[in-house]
Amino acid sequence: MFLNDQVLFSNMGIIETQDSPSLNMATNSDSASQQDNIFFSEKSRMCCVGFVDMVDSTRITAGLTTRQMSKYYSLFINWVSGIISGYSGKVVKNTGDGLLFYFALRGDSPIKIVRNCLDSAITLSVLHRSINRKFISELLPELNYRISLDYGEVSFAQTVDSTTSDIFSTTVNICARINKVVEPNKVIIGGDLYRIARNLSGYDFHEVKKTISISKRAYPLYTVSEAKLISDD
Repeated sequence: MFLNDQVLFSNMGIIETQDSPSLNMATNSDSASQQDNIFFSEKSRMCCVGFVDMVDSTRITAGLTTRQMSKYYSLFINWVSGIISGYSGKVVKNTGDGLLFYFALRGDSPIKIVRNCLDSAITLSVLHRSINRKFISELLPELNYRISLDYGEVSFAQTVDSTTSDIFSTTVNICARINKVVEPNKVIIGGDLYRIARNLSGYDFHEVKKTISISKRAYPLYTVSEAKLISDD
């Protein structure tokens, strides 16, 4: 079901950052206005949305050199991106210490994208020790991260100077909110995703006691993991 961890580190490297545009360039109102234009697609799509967020990264990186900090973040971002892409997901953007991604519905049934989304998240959870072995080998601190998923309608938008679409919706907002509820290195999903995924084989779901409020109603949350085989012993 899940990706082999031997192929997950092939794209790891240092992400180079570019200098910010000069202040003089930003004062050109016509150019700045054009670059700030955001175009929303007229069509929304049903998607599985995911968010991976590093735990306590600000405190951890405070004691690192600039080069160590760049390597710390780039290893994590490239590793997560590689896994999501391996399951045909789309990474929207990195948020500094996290990644927002989605799996868009194509065809009549959401089952395939739901499986891909769940499998990508569980792979990230299962390979927590593997990625930390890589960090230790690079003389970097170990890391922890939380993974949250949900399902719903998503709107797409794009700026004139970008080739990557951003995503907006209540589902995206919920996915970010529930990320803080789950324990580190575990996967949590919202009730909308659970309603589709609950009857799928190969997964174990457990309802979380803590909920979030949406329109003054409690929104149920569930942890998900790979189903354990029952022994004959």
